[in-house]
Amino acid sequence: MEETPASTKTSAPGRQGRRARPSNTTSDTILDAAEFVFARHGYAGATVKRIAKQAKCYESLIYYHFGSKDKLFAAVLKNAYQKLIKAEQALELDMDSPEQALSDIVLFMWNYYQKNPELIILLNTENLLKGKHLAKLGSMDEFLSPALSVIRQVVLKGGESGVFRQDVDILDLYTTIMGLGYFYLSNRYTLSVFFGRDLMTDAERRRWGQVIVQTVLATLRP
Repeated sequence: MEETPASTKTSAPGRQGRRARPSNTTSDTILDAAEFVFARHGYAGATVKRIAKQAKCYESLIYYHFGSKDKLFAAVLKNAYQKLIKAEQALELDMDSPEQALSDIVLFMWNYYQKNPELIILLNTENLLKGKHLAKLGSMDEFLSPALSVIRQVVLKGGESGVFRQDVDILDLYTTIMGLGYFYLSNRYTLSVFFGRDLMTDAERRRWGQVIVQTVLATLRP
């Protein structure tokens, strides 16, 4: 259930009735703390009290900046997507070599997931909540991955040169790339038990990255 501020709940200890006001704790600090707590405890377990403790601020300040736990989680999701988009925009590719460019995109996505495991947890949480927070953010245009546009350009270039098929569905391709990395990491513990080997060693992760690359390229070749 969504947490909302109450008069006694939002007051600082020993200062009941005190109105929330800005302090040295910024909204960015609260966002970072909230991302950590939501990723560690899930939506239900991530109480405003826990987030305030992580951010080292009063609970009232969280309500001042974000209004409610529900809106804070939506802001955390938005911030996570914006960080991914910023990283994607910084990616440099050799567009004259479609296979190499696509390989670089695939490995970038795979490595980003590994370096930002909280993203997978947040996405799992939002899926359990049936995407209701993303739906409240309105238009998804600003969250569309730049990688989609770049992949489209790379595939088009490869199609023109005969390296790739020309009937590739870009959304299917993007879902395949993301899914191959997402499934591996989100199920790493159970898969490690089933297979009897640690899938998170450096060697295993590098190997799987190449599996994704080769799988994707194989589906695109004429």
